[in-house]
Amino acid sequence: MIDRSTYHAWHGITPMGEFLAESDPDMFLVGGDGSYAVDQAGRRYLDARSSMWNVTLGYSCEPVKAAMRRQLDELPSGTVMRYEHPPRVTVRYAAALAATLPPTLRHIRFGNTGSQMTEAAGMLSRFHRRMTGETGRDRIIAVHGSYHGTGPLATALTGEQILHEWSAPLDDRVVHVVGGDGLLDAVAGVVDRLGASQVTAVIVEPVMGNYLHAASVDQLAALIDYCRARNIHVVADEVTTGAGRVAAMTVSERLPSPPDMIVLGKGLSAGYFPLAALAVADPIFDALAEPPFRLGFPNGSTTDGHPLGAAAGLAVLEILTADGFLDGVRDRGRQLCDILRDTLADDPHVGDVRGEGMLLGLELRYRDDGTPWTVRDVYRLRLACRDNGLLTSYSDGVMPLLPPLTISTDECAELAGILGKTITAYAAEHLGAR
Repeated sequence: MIDRSTYHAWHGITPMGEFLAESDPDMFLVGGDGSYAVDQAGRRYLDARSSMWNVTLGYSCEPVKAAMRRQLDELPSGTVMRYEHPPRVTVRYAAALAATLPPTLRHIRFGNTGSQMTEAAGMLSRFHRRMTGETGRDRIIAVHGSYHGTGPLATALTGEQILHEWSAPLDDRVVHVVGGDGLLDAVAGVVDRLGASQVTAVIVEPVMGNYLHAASVDQLAALIDYCRARNIHVVADEVTTGAGRVAAMTVSERLPSPPDMIVLGKGLSAGYFPLAALAVADPIFDALAEPPFRLGFPNGSTTDGHPLGAAAGLAVLEILTADGFLDGVRDRGRQLCDILRDTLADDPHVGDVRGEGMLLGLELRYRDDGTPWTVRDVYRLRLACRDNGLLTSYSDGVMPLLPPLTISTDECAELAGILGKTITAYAAEHLGAR
């Protein structure tokens, strides 16, 4: 237990009273090495969540650290928000990042978080309509169960009703539809009801981060074709899937026709600096490069395009684009799937392992009726895994597993072993006949 009178940080989504009652200063993280984080007591944890899915190259990636050290000596800070002196390293990074994206998405705005940039995408779509004379076009379609961050627009885009209820008032021009196989029909139904002239954009996650449900290439391609025929922008939220997590720079690069915007974050800097980006297609950029009212897009913050983030991003890109690296992520992801399936094959509470690359989800089912575990049980399993030296995420019926892209074969086996032992013990103690 932590004395609340001496603890002044207020953080996270867990109520602070619960955190203070259950935590201990010895659990505060003080170090990291490869795929492991180390707490104040010296205990090592295999990090199967990559901090918050963003420490994609582990905790001791020397090329990224070295690039940031050099940048500190050269130009430790700078801004792209105003004036005519962007940091040179930021301009270089924008060009290098654009070269890895679909060829029509070569215009990059930088930010600090995925939430900031999903909001920027929605606002940019609306701003573009105003600059091109479509002032009534401001509705955005999003998907139930999606996650696009937090903020007045980002929370509204996120498809979690409880967040809407407790965070209101939010942007009220967002409409949510059911995803999955019926996504296109659901979007078409809203467009038919409202009229295409009212809808400015649709935002989708290629892989829904909360539940690890992936949309197929055919689904995404059909959605883009439908929207493009009606001049509706498609925004791909690849904050999680981008920068190597699914063994590719983006899912969007697999599509026959790319979306109008891609939001990137998390792995761009391997978690070594707050960094996110919005890639924008040529038609949107061209319309706003010389707007009729001489008004640039009024969105951004002081630290957008920070030179330390750009230096880290360049070093990460060099690693991700090296010959064989992303192929290795794909192979290691398959290996981890196989190890998990073999290790957990006889556990009646374990369903399938789904996903690709290092974006995996372990399905958990009650053995009596096959229904998904509640989020509370998955959360408590996460705590049990932590006590056994494994850090994981949690969701409703699914345990997301997003270790560093650089996890080793031995570490994959260790991960599966701890998980198997912990599920067995947790089920025996808490689930009984379930």
